Amino acid sequence: MVITCPHPELCSGCVVRTAPTLSASVPVVAARITSALGPHPASTTALHIRHAMTRPLLALLALLATSTPIVRAQEPPMPEQPTLREGFLAWDRGDYPAALRAYLDVLNGPDAAEHLEEIALLTGELYRVTEVAVDGSQVAIAPDGSLGLFQVVEDGAAVSKVLDLSTGSILETFSETQVALGVGRSLARLRVRNTEAVRAARDQQARASSRDERARARAVTAWEEAKTATLIVRSQGRTGEGDLEGLVPVELQFAPDADVLYMIAGQQDGAENLGVYRVRAGGGADALDTSAGPKAGLIVAAGGRHVVFQTRAGLIVRDVLEGGLSNFDGAASASVSADGSMLTFMRQGEQVEIVAVPLTPELSESAERVVVQTARPISNAVVSPDGRHVAYQLQPFEDWEIYVAPTDGSEPAWAISNEIQHDRNPRWLDASHVLSAKGEGRHMRSFVHDVEGGPPLKLFHNNTIRTIAPEYEWAASPDGSKVLLVSERDGDTVSPERGVYLVDRGSKVTVPDVRARLEQSLAVELSLRERGEAAFAPIAAQVAPIADAVSVGRIYEYARDVYAFGSKHISQPGNALAIEYYAEVLRGFGYEPELQWFEARGVRTANVIVTIPGTSDPDLVYVASSHFDSVVRGPGADDNSSGATALLEAARVLKHHPMPATIELAFFTGEEAGLLGSREYVRLAIDGGKHILGALNNDMVGWTNDHRLDNTIRYSNPGIRDIQHAAAIQFSDLITYDALYYKSTDAAAYYEAYGDIVGGIGSYPVLGNPHYHQSHDRLETINQQLVAEVSKTTVATLMLLASSPSRINDLVVTDGVARWEPSPESGVSGYQVRWQSEGGSGLARVTEASAQLEGLIEGGRVSVRALHNSGTVGWDWAWWWAN
Repeated sequence: MVITCPHPELCSGCVVRTAPTLSASVPVVAARITSALGPHPASTTALHIRHAMTRPLLALLALLATSTPIVRAQEPPMPEQPTLREGFLAWDRGDYPAALRAYLDVLNGPDAAEHLEEIALLTGELYRVTEVAVDGSQVAIAPDGSLGLFQVVEDGAAVSKVLDLSTGSILETFSETQVALGVGRSLARLRVRNTEAVRAARDQQARASSRDERARARAVTAWEEAKTATLIVRSQGRTGEGDLEGLVPVELQFAPDADVLYMIAGQQDGAENLGVYRVRAGGGADALDTSAGPKAGLIVAAGGRHVVFQTRAGLIVRDVLEGGLSNFDGAASASVSADGSMLTFMRQGEQVEIVAVPLTPELSESAERVVVQTARPISNAVVSPDGRHVAYQLQPFEDWEIYVAPTDGSEPAWAISNEIQHDRNPRWLDASHVLSAKGEGRHMRSFVHDVEGGPPLKLFHNNTIRTIAPEYEWAASPDGSKVLLVSERDGDTVSPERGVYLVDRGSKVTVPDVRARLEQSLAVELSLRERGEAAFAPIAAQVAPIADAVSVGRIYEYARDVYAFGSKHISQPGNALAIEYYAEVLRGFGYEPELQWFEARGVRTANVIVTIPGTSDPDLVYVASSHFDSVVRGPGADDNSSGATALLEAARVLKHHPMPATIELAFFTGEEAGLLGSREYVRLAIDGGKHILGALNNDMVGWTNDHRLDNTIRYSNPGIRDIQHAAAIQFSDLITYDALYYKSTDAAAYYEAYGDIVGGIGSYPVLGNPHYHQSHDRLETINQQLVAEVSKTTVATLMLLASSPSRINDLVVTDGVARWEPSPESGVSGYQVRWQSEGGSGLARVTEASAQLEGLIEGGRVSVRALHNSGTVGWDWAWWWAN
């Protein structure tokens, strides 16, 4: 079991990773400074415990009984209105044109307003969304909801942007990154001077290599920066420097209901002892707590009477008015209600407890009330704005769910989420609604839950059918009406930019909005399908029987066999067994596998490669790959026996059907040890002069969160993306989504060496499998039919790629003439050229590798693809902008 420590800065030895928060806190340096000061005492390190995943049945039942798994969450019911139901069922089976037409019929009818919300939620967003910035992070919102805040890098330096939350417009930019927002548009910031000591600390941080070295270097840098910092405060419209009388500020926090600034600060002689202070308007600061030791996580309760902060021993609540102090030893993960009436925290005893403490003038340790007690993994407890409930995440089985419990203990806790994906990081929007994040960290999506039950409501999307929109950060206004979030809304997970968006829960989309959305989606979907049908038309009759030959029964046999090897990590015996197994099965299909042996970290391991030589262009190669190894702790039934067994079945059905270009199927080792096998394969390919034109990499394709057979195309090349969509639609029952995604996968080696040639399939939701990298990534969790559909899609994609001209290279345009490198394929009959002209568009078909572009406009786009005498066309266009 792992409980995420809310203050990892007080713990230098924890093995867990801090969970992403739903409300980015005001940027502080206390976390960095105190992280190097040593571990928690035993009472706090007890929060970092790992239990074995398997327990006897009776013990499991007893543990589940303590968590009281009452479920109030539910899925949306099937619509009763006939046309709406028709659309719902069509959407469910992936027949998007039929679904969109049905929904448009409803929106064009008299009941449009009645059914608007359910159509909007299924097809995109319900609330209006404003793009605040194309890039940003560290989002935060002022305690009165007037201002928002985020950081972005401009000209190589991080800056802070303040925005008007009512409009989403940026009001001002500060060079400081330590900024706190208060009520009435007050704010405070720490201006750091670039001294020699600061530069030296930053240089040392840049050179740090290990995790521990980086943590300590960050702490040193943060302290050196804090020692030079000048406090600048804007209050009641006036801005000035605050005289802190030698104190070193490391954390700033405004009161939630008053224009009063508090801080954690130390003395110039060192960061070991930090105090809690209230900054005076006229200069200086009043000490509230100067006890020895580090402090962090400052919370100021509404009403101004209580402040809460974390120490190594636990939590301290200071009565600002009377000077009283209450110690809660072993407590962590403090949360204070917006009205200042209730404190909750977590504590490890014989079991894990969530404790509620009313913040009254008579506050004492004896006021504690244990409201949740469990031996299950539990984390991220947050109290509701009115103090009546606490929300938290709990792992009743193998995935996280969101639970709610009354702080007065009047009734048992209940679940407000109920889905096999992780639901984590709860945050209250108001006293009745909780925002949480669904999925794994690389594909989280925000949902709103009603504490009384009902289906969760999707907060954000991108209004497309197929492109995913991962989310990473959230911050909510005090009344829950506005949410700032960070997302790759366009599905681009490769570029470093992540957009900042403002969701207005008080403003919903209209019938005309959604009608326009559906009309656009229908046009895009029809174009995708029409282009896909045209691309496959010359070979569709050849592809269909081969794809149909894929056998789910055979795939299950492969999966069952390799599952028996246990972990297939390169450090485990199962790795060698898997190498021999894949090689032997491939020999049985008639191949002569190549074993690419190499040494990695003192272990000898091998990729397994088979080749189907091309009939016309054997020197041109298309590759499909999957890694067959797993993490040390588990058998890797999904990650990635699913991908490897899909590839094995593709090898079987393709064996006696060579295509014009060569097809290679690569079973990689060592992915979980650092992408070793793919890099070795690509290294040998480059050294040997192998001409790889396209590559598919499949990883984690066998888990599904419901009955739908769906997965995500993870690509760098949009042409390959669209071919994979078409292959899935025409030759399988697979429903496909897409994301520009190859980082930290075996596909990265292809991209780095050969450029933009990557496609492939991975899980949907991306990495949403709760068994990912766990010991319980077991065979029984895999949908083998889904694996078979991926295999069919891979087969069809490879056949078209290896039958079609590749994307042309070296396209340039000078003086109105386009020139390019002739296509390497034999049988190319000519080229299709398109360009933007003064008359709208130009189109030409030429037989040579050049074309005159009549009327080409300045900045116009030129595109070229090759045409084959078999009827196939280039699987991607080459582009040029005429500047």
